[in-house]
Amino acid sequence: MIVGINRLNISVLVLVQLFLISGCMDPSLGKCAEKTTLRDIKVVTPLWHDQTNPDGSGLFFDIVRTVYAPVGITMTYDFVPWKRAKKMVGANLADAMLCIWKEDAGRERLLLPRYPLFVEFPAVVFKADAIPDWQGIASLNEKRVLWLLGYDYHLSRQFKDIRFKVWHEVRTRDRALLLLESGRYDACIDALIDMKKELAINGSDPAPFRLEVLQGEKSYVGFARTLKSQRLMAIYDHRIQELLRSGVLKRIFEKWNATFEPDAWQAWRQASDGEIKRIKGP
Repeated sequence: MIVGINRLNISVLVLVQLFLISGCMDPSLGKCAEKTTLRDIKVVTPLWHDQTNPDGSGLFFDIVRTVYAPVGITMTYDFVPWKRAKKMVGANLADAMLCIWKEDAGRERLLLPRYPLFVEFPAVVFKADAIPDWQGIASLNEKRVLWLLGYDYHLSRQFKDIRFKVWHEVRTRDRALLLLESGRYDACIDALIDMKKELAINGSDPAPFRLEVLQGEKSYVGFARTLKSQRLMAIYDHRIQELLRSGVLKRIFEKWNATFEPDAWQAWRQASDGEIKRIKGP
C-alpha cells in the first residue's frame, strides 16, 4: 500500500513537471528555460530560532524540505539578514526566501504561491508604565517604536492609520529589549513566535513587560521572477495541499510548538488580493 501511494505521488508530480515544461506561464519572464528536471531550491533567510536553525532544522526548513525532498529536489540555504534576502531573491541570486507578507513581496516584485507557509502574528511588547492603558493597535499613536532592520512595519496596511512619534530599526531583539528597559523607547513590534522565544532564551524577566498579540497575517515563500521559480511554486502548491490533507503539515507545526491555522491553506479563493485575512490570535 505504501509503495502504491509513493507511485501515485510520483506520477502526479511527473504530470505537473510536464505541464510546466510544456510552456511559459508568464510571458513577461522571458523565454522558456531548458527542459531539465528540477534538482534544487536555493533558499536565503535570516536565522530564526526553531524556524531556521543553523543545523538546517526548524519549522520553516522542515516544511520546505518536506514539500520538495520526496520529488527529488534538494533544499540548500544561506543565512543572510532579512533586507538582504529580499534583495537577493529580487535580483534572482536565490530561488526563494521564507516568511514574507503579500504586500511586502509586492513591493519587491517577488512571486508568491497560492498557499502560505505560515500565519504570522505580530505582537507588541512594552513596559506597562509606557502604555498603561492598552486599547489595541491605536495605543501606538505618538509612541516611540522599535522593530528589526528591514521589517518596515510603518509600510504595513495593519499600521497604516498609526502615527508613530518616532520609529527606529535595530539589528537584534536583545538590543530592542534593552532600549525598552531603559525607557528610551515605548514599544517593540515583532513576530509573536520570535519575541516569545527571545524572552525565554535570554532569561529576560517578563514581569516589566506586557505582550499584546495583533491580527494574524499569512506569510509566504517568496520566489524569484524566473521560470525555475514558477515550476517550484507549482510543486509547492500541489505538495502543501497533500501535506495538509494527510495531517503531516499539522504534525510539523506541533513538533515545533507553533500555532497551526488550517483555514489559511483552505480558503485562499475566498480572500481577494486586497483583503487582509482576519485570523484570530493564538
